[in-house]
Amino acid sequence: MTRRFSLILSLLVLTLIGVGQSPRSVPADTGAPAAVLTSCRGSVTVTRAGGKATAATFGLSLSDGDEVRTGADAEAEIMFAAGNWVSVGPNSSMKIKERPGTKEPAKDSDNFEVVSNFLKLKSSEGTSSISGLRSGDKASALVPVAPVQTKVREANPTFTWRIDDPSLELRLTVYNESGVQWQSDIADASSLAYPTSAPALTPGVSYSWTLETSDPMVSPPLRTTAAFFEVIAPADVATLDEELASIDGEKSGDVTYHLMRASLFFNRGLVEDAIDETETALAADPGNTSLHAILGRLYAETGRTQEAMQEMEKSTK
Repeated sequence: MTRRFSLILSLLVLTLIGVGQSPRSVPADTGAPAAVLTSCRGSVTVTRAGGKATAATFGLSLSDGDEVRTGADAEAEIMFAAGNWVSVGPNSSMKIKERPGTKEPAKDSDNFEVVSNFLKLKSSEGTSSISGLRSGDKASALVPVAPVQTKVREANPTFTWRIDDPSLELRLTVYNESGVQWQSDIADASSLAYPTSAPALTPGVSYSWTLETSDPMVSPPLRTTAAFFEVIAPADVATLDEELASIDGEKSGDVTYHLMRASLFFNRGLVEDAIDETETALAADPGNTSLHAILGRLYAETGRTQEAMQEMEKSTK
């Protein structure tokens, strides 16, 4: 249970911890919150222990004695320091109970950094490359979709792309650090799995792949920029599966649960898996502007510029 809280709690202090810092424990006397709001939909208010009421927002820290109240057709998800999380339904309230002041840091508190780095994506820092683009820019006729600038779990990933004219004959080339690893000609398709008969992809090695038109009659020829990927080691896959399994016992909060999964994937460099989980979290909380910002940054990291701009626009509404 403590792993769950450590993951989500770290989401909400992203401005305090930067990417790449070493994990650290959070002592009880540092003013760490007793709980955090991981989702709030509809009219949700928080009355502080001193009596002051404030509108609830995603990521709001909660202290001992604070009370969360939901209006009609509203709900909230709260993650507690004890490790459990709960959903508060419409026309309900929940008071944050007092914690012992001598509580020892949790053994899993190094996971604090995992989700902290993930939620850092919601900040506006580093988004100039997205906002600087014009929404009217013409999309490319041939665009790699996956895997792009990410790590993958599968030893035989499936390459996917978007193309205006699927009938065009294409050549897909996978490069290793020395040159061409494998090549295949394709037509009438928008995806292709790396075959088991091809030279095996080695975990930890950086690969790239490109698509280009192979018909000399197509002028000008179309060619994508190189898209990079890396297969993670089997031991890392096993560890990740254990981490994912550890949060599967309790799924009472849809947004919280998928945020945790997204954070674990992002920590391993599995950006596309993090995208899938963030999209699922957004489906449960579509008005969450912070989640739109996070998704926009993830799209941008994988070269999906048009989608990134759309999400960034939603994050400011």
